[in-house]
Amino acid sequence: MSISLDNFLQEIESLSPGFLIKIENLYPLHFNVGVDSVSKFSITLNHDAKSINFQEHTNPHFSLRLNIFTVLNALNNRQIPTKSISGDVESALMLLGALANIDIDFELLVYKYFGDIPALMLRKVMSNKPQCEAFSAEEDQANKILKSFRDISIRLDRLEYALIN
Repeated sequence: MSISLDNFLQEIESLSPGFLIKIENLYPLHFNVGVDSVSKFSITLNHDAKSINFQEHTNPHFSLRLNIFTVLNALNNRQIPTKSISGDVESALMLLGALANIDIDFELLVYKYFGDIPALMLRKVMSNKPQCEAFSAEEDQANKILKSFRDISIRLDRLEYALIN
């Protein structure tokens, strides 16, 4: 079974102009995506057809092997570890870089194409960033820097005292 991605890519292009030009330089592109709990699928991108297929390509340019945590991290931080990519890593990084640089509202796209329940789940996942933990980490880093300044100050005082006496 194959589903056309033409309308979806046109919508992304309207939300983030220049996106299609970036990925058209990579055409033709065939790659497989595997997420742990979901069956593997493949994506075909070329000038004639842009589609998602629910079967693997036999000879893909590259493959992405992801687990659910990597997918969530990719949605939040726009990063995928290179160990998850096999095959033509350069093409994969070019495509993923183009995807990472688009500034679109994923929640709106998910709502439009998949409905309100997946959009609410996406909102929950993306807004569930621990704000206090990030602040706490920054505070810990600042405290470490201040402690090192205090240690340097104490050493300078001791050195100054030793030189005077």
